[in-house]
Amino acid sequence: MKEKTFFDYRNIAKILFAVLGIWLCLRFSKECARGILNGILFCIEVTVPSLFMFMTAAAYIVKSGAARMITKPLDRLSRILFRLPYPALAAFLTAVLGGYPIGARCAAMLYEEGDQSAAQAEKMAMIAVSAGPGFILSFIGMALLGSPPAGIILLTAQIIGTLITGVIIGHTMKCDDVQPRASGAKSNGNLLISSVTDASKAVFAMCSMIVLCSAVTEVISAVSPDRTLTDICTALMEITSGCACMCGHYPLAVIALFVGFGGLSVHLQIFAAMGDIPFRKGLFFLYRILQGIITSGATYILLLVFPVEFRVFNSADLPLTAAKYATIAGSAALIVCCLCFLGTIRKLTDRR
Repeated sequence: MKEKTFFDYRNIAKILFAVLGIWLCLRFSKECARGILNGILFCIEVTVPSLFMFMTAAAYIVKSGAARMITKPLDRLSRILFRLPYPALAAFLTAVLGGYPIGARCAAMLYEEGDQSAAQAEKMAMIAVSAGPGFILSFIGMALLGSPPAGIILLTAQIIGTLITGVIIGHTMKCDDVQPRASGAKSNGNLLISSVTDASKAVFAMCSMIVLCSAVTEVISAVSPDRTLTDICTALMEITSGCACMCGHYPLAVIALFVGFGGLSVHLQIFAAMGDIPFRKGLFFLYRILQGIITSGATYILLLVFPVEFRVFNSADLPLTAAKYATIAGSAALIVCCLCFLGTIRKLTDRR
């Protein structure tokens, strides 16, 4: 077995990447600070209030065994579509209903509860990636485009793209066929605490990725020589701010391409949600490109059948956050999230 040397190309790439990151932080310190502030505000105002309770509910459903009971009658459908046992449908449904990172976290929890193997959890996380109805209908359709029908078409195309991509992954990506075992449900008190703690850690990791990508987006905006290049790079990096830049300036099919892709911020959130489960990130990236193309094609076809009108140009760029100042509900949810996270760290430290 060949021993790795210090001058291995991977080590060199890591060192160069670290040096580049330090240089960017020093050279564009104001832009990084502004991006971090925008990211934190976005987490307080949008991410935590919209995801914390949903993540807690998803954790409770999985840990209590309710996910098994709900999806068990659909075992045949799950195997036909994705070639996975019925608990996998729980991750798919939570992704379609709740949004991007929730499906991956649900897949990881199913693995932790013994309902899926590591390979099955990886496969389900590849499949369960979708923008939620709230993001598409409220944010893109209403706030950015001013057209509810456009939001409905984009949501329909997103569901079609997610399902077709899921079927392709299900029939091309092989994994073991392990029968799910019964989950050991705890008492209601312990189960609730465990669900809140799990949701807190997941949301905390997601917010960290959002803040990082928000800072990088600000740097990209500062150095980019062209508006189109800035919009594309922003959409590739962070889908929320990317949609704010692109809506009203680009065709809906182009916007659908980036919504289907998800953005690197979403990808990093999914990687964080999967924890220590082996996960092929390169393959995941290729599947997201495929999903973006399918979603864009579905949007184009739906617009030919159901043409809709929406704003062609926005008079001003919309801010990253949904409101100017942090809301009380968002701040309270973030405080609860942080307290649970700190409590978990203290508990682990005491065990050691």
